[in-house]
Amino acid sequence: MASALIEAPVAVAKAFSPGHITGFFEIPHGGHSHFLHRGSKGAGFSIDRGIATTAYVYESAKTDYRISINGAQTRDAEVSRWVAEEYLKLADKPYFVNIEHDIGVPVGFGLGSSGAAALSLSYALNDALDVGLSRTQAGQIAHHAEIACKTGLGTVIAEFAGGFEMRTGAGAPGIGSVTNIDLENYKAVVLCLAPISTKWFLTNRMDEINGLGGIMLGKLSASRSVDQFLAMSREFADMLGLTEGRCKAPIAALRATGIESSVALFGQTVFTLVPQARAKDARDALKGFGGTLLICNVDSNGARVL
Repeated sequence: MASALIEAPVAVAKAFSPGHITGFFEIPHGGHSHFLHRGSKGAGFSIDRGIATTAYVYESAKTDYRISINGAQTRDAEVSRWVAEEYLKLADKPYFVNIEHDIGVPVGFGLGSSGAAALSLSYALNDALDVGLSRTQAGQIAHHAEIACKTGLGTVIAEFAGGFEMRTGAGAPGIGSVTNIDLENYKAVVLCLAPISTKWFLTNRMDEINGLGGIMLGKLSASRSVDQFLAMSREFADMLGLTEGRCKAPIAALRATGIESSVALFGQTVFTLVPQARAKDARDALKGFGGTLLICNVDSNGARVL
């Protein structure tokens, strides 16, 4: 494997996907078993921190790949392995691919990192291996990876679209439907306290989630209000018990300054969206709680090849 890297790569491509925070969602019952039609409806927003992925393609006698995250080689990147293996099946001959993820968001905190890894990798491999898929088809492979690995349902289509979005139809890019709400001069203020397993939630807590998310989506479609999005997101997180524990005091501190907030799905991560003029107030309210504090812009461009 190491010898494959002595030669210069025959192709290199780099892509970026924003991270994403979901405020509330629902999973339509019944319906399709096909991965393209599976997913969730809901609302959330993309942030300008995310994952940049570079794919280096080498001539090789046999098909193989290697994945590193922020410079360290890993074998744990389940979603990335799934995407890499799918593309190497589509390649016209054997290649060795060296995949480098540069991750700019905490992983496991509800910031859409698995979806961003899948989407940025799918774009990079499509380009580097010259597979010839459209942007939408590359997004569908990333969505399929999340469904297969049980790491997400609606994150990929949200990161594909970018912005502050309502996912009004479930499914992969090109199948599901997304409506954006204009949001100018707002900042996302995000406090990451502890990780939560999305896979565990999607396996064990789904029955509690459905119903309320759909009602909330209808209300947001009518109001298109950031404040209502935040209030309903907190109500949704309350129902799941996510606003207790470490998130309780930061939420109270923000509320004391007149700022509504909620908990990212899924992580012990408190978030809010505030006009730029109030970003310092939100940041100051969250100082002293430990964790990682991020001040982000909303990414309205969605995933792209760099």
